[in-house]
Amino acid sequence: MLWSGVAPSYGVVGDGATAARVLTGLLNAAHDILAYRQLSVKAESIHLVSGDRMSYLKFSAATDQTAGNAVSLSHLLAVNAEEARVLGDLIGSNPPFRSLRIVILSLEGDFAINRLDLDPESRGGVSWYGPFDRALFNDIALGFALFVTHMVANVFDDDDGEKTFTESIEWIN
Repeated sequence: MLWSGVAPSYGVVGDGATAARVLTGLLNAAHDILAYRQLSVKAESIHLVSGDRMSYLKFSAATDQTAGNAVSLSHLLAVNAEEARVLGDLIGSNPPFRSLRIVILSLEGDFAINRLDLDPESRGGVSWYGPFDRALFNDIALGFALFVTHMVANVFDDDDGEKTFTESIEWIN
């Protein structure tokens, strides 16, 4: 949708539990595309290809707020990649990249996105704490969707560019 200039509709999301599930789905798509583009262990590469808010503002559905949320997700994923790599070195096996957990704390119209400690037992996820605010949720979800769309559309690591947007989307779905 973002690719064609249309913002996704999240009108069916009406509570924190549903918001957490939707955002976890978007986070899992972000993990999938980072793995697909071979960026999961490269914190500096994640920053390089997804840490600039101008990259997101080229999409007509983006705003300053949603682009900032996409950059926040990029930073969280880069920190997670580095922590997972270090943990993998310590335990002597592949690191648990999907163990990232993100907490979104909602405070009466304002919010904070926080990273929790790396948890090798989890499959990753997002929790929504505080009162549910549909506009706030839409901004955060659109930021996550912008990140995934940008990564699918513009990052061709170890790829000659022949993978199309549609093929990449099919791969992560």
